[in-house]
Amino acid sequence: MRKEKIGILLEDNTIVYVENVSKNENRFEINTEEFYKYLPKIKAIIHTHKDSCEPSIIDIIGMIYWNFPWIIVSNNCVKSYRISNFSIFEIDINSLIPQEFNNLIMQLSQ
Repeated sequence: MRKEKIGILLEDNTIVYVENVSKNENRFEINTEEFYKYLPKIKAIIHTHKDSCEPSIIDIIGMIYWNFPWIIVSNNCVKSYRISNFSIFEIDINSLIPQEFNNLIMQLSQ
């Protein structure tokens, strides 16, 4: 098994790929300095899952804490989520990213 991969979608619709520094293969963690460098420009957090595009408990905690849309990519799907009033809801991926980005984002799962 390999570690989850991470990308940061910036407000200008560029994607920055960042290193997963987590020691756990089923979680992701962004280097703090790297994360804060992009913080003012973040539009969404992107990361991979092995099989599912459903957010994990750890993802939900991260969404509560950081309040960005989260894009989850696996081998067969790309979905995006937001949290509001402690309720998770799926948002239309095409409203968040340009259509042509779907292929770029799917490359994370490879």
